[in-house]
Amino acid sequence: MSLSLGLGATGAVSAQTITQDVVIEGNFPAGEPLEKVVDYFTSPSFPSVVIGNGRGGMYLYRSPSRKLTGPWKRSTISKTGSAYERARAVRFPGDAYPGIIASIGNRIVWFENPGNRGKAAGVTRPWPRHVINPDHGCHDIRLEDLDGDGKVDVVCSGAISLRAPAFVAFQNDRRQLAAAWQVVYNVADVGDDIAVLRIGADAMPHLVGADRSGNVFWYENPRLHGGSARTANWVKHYIGPGNVGNSFAAGRISSGKDAVITAANEHEGPDGSTDPRGITWYEQPDDPGDAWIVHDAGSSYRDVHEISLGEWNGGVPYFLVAEQEQACDPARPEDQPPTHPGTPCRITMFQWMNGALQEAVLANASTQNQALLPWRGGLFMADANHGVYGAARDIHVRVIVP
Repeated sequence: MSLSLGLGATGAVSAQTITQDVVIEGNFPAGEPLEKVVDYFTSPSFPSVVIGNGRGGMYLYRSPSRKLTGPWKRSTISKTGSAYERARAVRFPGDAYPGIIASIGNRIVWFENPGNRGKAAGVTRPWPRHVINPDHGCHDIRLEDLDGDGKVDVVCSGAISLRAPAFVAFQNDRRQLAAAWQVVYNVADVGDDIAVLRIGADAMPHLVGADRSGNVFWYENPRLHGGSARTANWVKHYIGPGNVGNSFAAGRISSGKDAVITAANEHEGPDGSTDPRGITWYEQPDDPGDAWIVHDAGSSYRDVHEISLGEWNGGVPYFLVAEQEQACDPARPEDQPPTHPGTPCRITMFQWMNGALQEAVLANASTQNQALLPWRGGLFMADANHGVYGAARDIHVRVIVP
């Protein structure tokens, strides 16, 4: 592990480290492990992992011994459907165990956890599925109550590869057959990623993403001025420059107000390869209608696909990123050298400590995206490369501690 304090740190930081790195699947079926989710799907105390295959299918990995070293058992949640490209765990009121909301087969589907029907053994067989949007999948998914009715809604970015527009599936009653969800398109005209944002000290959720110009905007929830969230074309406010392939996260970094973290993902749309910014974070100004305050977090990060943001270690804000396989050795995208020769494969954690953003490289490894869960005072992470460009498709679980 290497530790860099080159981002203006004023004091030493405790060393973060990966204490365990276990390959739970070294023989992934034909295809690409694109979707990753970790949660307590089968046990209230020990996580399990869900992986969606870009060539079709979704799989559950569990350790019956409840030991990280396994052995890990694979079972099938869904035999079919191209899992592209995100899935999220969801726990509805009254559920003992989370289910999954996924973009699969170019649809948005809720996979119901059989454990909530008193059928614990049922998790090893295909899970009941409920279609939320039969017409489109999406690239990124966020779960949030946007309309304030106390029910979680499904927020979907656009998807260039699926030719899918952004939309929100507002929940009416997930148990209804004909009208469980209301799908509203073009709530925000974003590309392949989206995040949920709070403005000032207000808890009302808004959205953030990049429009077709590549510029970054936040999209104002109409509820802010007494309107209905269930409408298209939310008013948008400029944050700063970007590109249509940006990866996004939003949340607290340096203050009580949400910041927006972006990474210039080069393989999710035009103009990415000419964007020199790497990782940028935008600080929320006193007037959120003004252009936001831009900070460079690492221009050498060239192809980050997922930004995982949260708080740990007593409330320290962090975000975790990794280079995709095509950015670094040993990948050979289109049989060519890595996109940026000399860019190291790395999994990196940034933390706000001692009044500055501080960077710690946790591993010299790449991953297409990752999923994190707080666990035993640290973080439990599942990750894998998609393997399209020659990197190993092994599925890892890693334990990160402060």
